[in-house]
Order: sequence, then structure tokens, then C-alpha cells
Amino acid sequence: MRTFFRLCFLIHLAVASALASAQEVLPLPLYTVDLSKLISRELDINATGTLTFLTEHTLAVSICRNLRCNLATFDLGGETPRMIAKTNEFHASSALFRAPEGRVLAGNMQSEGKMGAVLFDSDLHVPILIPKAVDNRPQFLSTTGETFVKQNQHVWVAYKMGPPPERIREGIGAVLSVSNEAVAYLDQGTVHIEGMDGKPLGMFALKARPTIRFVGHDRLWVESGSEVEIADFNGKLIQTLEKPDGWGFRIGQSSDGSRILYDRYTRHISLAQKAEEDAVAVVTLGVGVGDEGANAEMVQVIDTRSGKKCFEWNSRKNLLVAGQFHADIDPSGRLIAIMNRTALNIYRSPETCIEK
Repeated sequence: MRTFFRLCFLIHLAVASALASAQEVLPLPLYTVDLSKLISRELDINATGTLTFLTEHTLAVSICRNLRCNLATFDLGGETPRMIAKTNEFHASSALFRAPEGRVLAGNMQSEGKMGAVLFDSDLHVPILIPKAVDNRPQFLSTTGETFVKQNQHVWVAYKMGPPPERIREGIGAVLSVSNEAVAYLDQGTVHIEGMDGKPLGMFALKARPTIRFVGHDRLWVESGSEVEIADFNGKLIQTLEKPDGWGFRIGQSSDGSRILYDRYTRHISLAQKAEEDAVAVVTLGVGVGDEGANAEMVQVIDTRSGKKCFEWNSRKNLLVAGQFHADIDPSGRLIAIMNRTALNIYRSPETCIEK
């Protein structure tokens, strides 16, 4: 028995050392912004944060500590990042999205008892509440933020972003994705692609409800079960993509859809810990098993035309609370932004993606 535990201990050390070594190798950033100065780290409990590119060279970042939040915008067009504006008059947001004219859309906000989204101008002045109109889930908002959809049971309405929002059209079904030009929705087992003028653009049947994103003007990113594909509007396969490990809600993308970004949360434990948790699960019938939440984060950028990997970042240190959007790719596909509890790092995406 002593020999068995000694073997488990040695395996634990070997695996832990290998994981630690792998985590130390990270891409070198172009720029690093110290986020610890934006808001006090006193009582640094449940630190949360999220970000989004607003244009090819501007970025909005929110970070919260102990329910105190800050929202800031940065210009990345010079030799070093420059803060454009900052406000502390900001409540926790589950997600930030870009909006027209360099504006910032903060989802899942609460103001005066009304749930809705808040639209800030580029200087973060005069926040405009848009109650009961904007959902903070990415499938209901175009990548530019110019168009969004409100789903009400089986009926949806498409709007043009603005104060106030401008109604475009309505339809019946469950919306899967929206772009400025089209909407994809599921109705009775069939995915319908229609223009904002109501013109049919394509349709195809799927057995399971898919996750869909518009990538470009005539292609879709489709995830159904374990498969990830790039398809045309009639469901014809164009390219198969490898599905990354872990879970996550961020699918960032360049404007032309040629590159997509995954922000994924993963869990890595040693073989010894895995064996220990399995043993505890057997004895306690699943009760008392240790924390099985994510303890690592991975960011990948994939070329949707070739299926090749352009960029990968992995870390188990200094992470924010899992579930929010901690990474994004700019509209040109040139820059990648990743944030943690104390820093915002900007990376350059390579011109050519070579790793399959």
C-alpha cells in the first residue's frame, strides 16, 4: 500500500511539473496595460471583468472588485496604449459589445428597477438605458452592434441600434444569429436564413438545435453536438473546424469572418488528484467531491477558410471569474486582447496561420 501511494505521489509531481512548465510558455504581448490602477484592489473578492473591441484600434474594458466597477476605453493606434475615457459610474455587466460610432453597449444592466442594456457614447458620457429591448446574449446582436433582435417567446423583432431603437421587421421562430443584413432562426426543425427585407436566402434541416454565427456575408459558423463547421446558407459544408476543449460563450470574429476567437474555460488536475476525486465519488456516491470548476483559461484564434490555428494562449494564473468574455479579436483580425485580474495584454495575430 505504501508503494502505491508513493507511486501516486511521484505521478502527481511529474504531471504538476509538466503542467507548470507548459503554462510558463506564453506568447509575448505587443502592449501591456496595468489594470490594477483602474480600481482599488482592496478587498479583492470575486474579481470580474469583460472587454470588447470597438474599432480596429479602440477597446472597452470593465473590471469589478468587491462589486465596485470601472469602465474604460483605450486607443491602441499609437506606440503605447492611451486611455481615452474612464467612468466609475458603472454597474457590473455580464458583457460588453461594440456599437456604432465607437459606442459601448453594456448588457444585463439594471437602472431604476428596469432591466435592459446601457449605451455609452465614445467618451463614456450620458449613458442611455434601452429597457426591455436588447438582450445581452451574442446571438441577438450583430458583430458591429448596429442590429439586434428581441425574442419574445416564439416571436422576434429586429431593430436598428439607436436612441431610440428603430424597428426593422419581425418574424416567427427562435433566433440563432443576426447580422446587419440577415437573421438566422429555427422553426419546426428547419434553419431559415432571411434578409432584413424578408427575402429568403437559404434554409436547411438539423436534428439538434445548433449554435450559429454569421461569418461574412454568405457563410455560417455552425456547432451541433461535437461538430463545428463552416457552411453556406443552405447548410452545404465548406470547412470542418476542430472543436476546442472546455466551455465558454465568447466567439469573437473579424468583420469578414475569416478569423474567429474562442475564449474557453478548462479544468486541469493531476492524475493523483483525479484518482482521489474518483475514489471520494465512489465512497460518497458523488457527495463531497472537490471543486470541479474551471481552473484554467484558453484563447484560440482559428482561420475559418483553412481551419488552421493562428494563435493560442493558455494560463492558470491570475484569472478572473469564469463565464465572462475576457478576450476579443479586433474587426480587422489583426489584434487580440486578453485580460486577467491585473493586466490587459494586446497581441498581434500572425498574417498566415500554419498550425492545423
